[in-house]
Amino acid sequence: MSGWSQLHSQVAGGGDARSPVAVEGPRARAPRGAELVRLRLPDRTGSLAAVTGHLASHGVDVLRLDVVDRGPGGAVDDFLLSGGEIDAALATLTGKAILLGRRAGVDLRDPGLEMAAACEAVTTARSTTSLCAALVRAALSLVFAEAGLLFADREPGVLAILASSVSGLPVVLDGSGNSLIASAFFCGQPLTADGRIPWAPATLRELLPEGSVAVVPSGEPASLALALVRADHAPFVAAELDRLSALMRVAAGALQLHETTVARSRIRTLPEMSA
Repeated sequence: MSGWSQLHSQVAGGGDARSPVAVEGPRARAPRGAELVRLRLPDRTGSLAAVTGHLASHGVDVLRLDVVDRGPGGAVDDFLLSGGEIDAALATLTGKAILLGRRAGVDLRDPGLEMAAACEAVTTARSTTSLCAALVRAALSLVFAEAGLLFADREPGVLAILASSVSGLPVVLDGSGNSLIASAFFCGQPLTADGRIPWAPATLRELLPEGSVAVVPSGEPASLALALVRADHAPFVAAELDRLSALMRVAAGALQLHETTVARSRIRTLPEMSA
């Protein structure tokens, strides 16, 4: 039995288990009064300058900027804003950009440093249970979202929730329906959806935010999947999915190390066979 199989058998296989491993969300680290704002900018020369100029005209400072997606239709940029009339500035962006998401108190850190911190949190976990909690918490630090859950494909038609940042969730779910989670396990690729569609069983969706959803599986075949849910409909972009997929690969490697350590420990404690 693999490490993930052993873990979700312990956590969700009945017995005394009544809830997934609880995960404390990351603490807000943004400067006082700062807001993280995600904008979609048109694909034309000077669009970024037009947006920053518009913000400046309302006395808004751009503390940090990160281009998180770029394609034929334009770019998606994250801005860490502070001061001035942010509400008025965003309300009058018509023609310059489209507001996709807004979060007060959420910092915009260097993505390389944030990824390094996430990998450190996962690889230094002392047990598979704490690794699950560290994985969800690290994922919530990598991308802004209000809820994070870690699923295991326990057996055909049954999903186990190993860890969650939301309390009161069931340990096991009926996974036999046509859900985004089941589809991600089947195809082994990250999937996203509008939270207003039936992406998960209704008994789970009613306990979670109603915004955008991303499900990122891991393993070949996939046996583990991370789900992140937002309170609004800000889309998950390719850069975010790439970072989450990389974190899932790191978690799988850390689990393998746990399995090896446990196996060696058991071998050392076996009684010596008499001649």
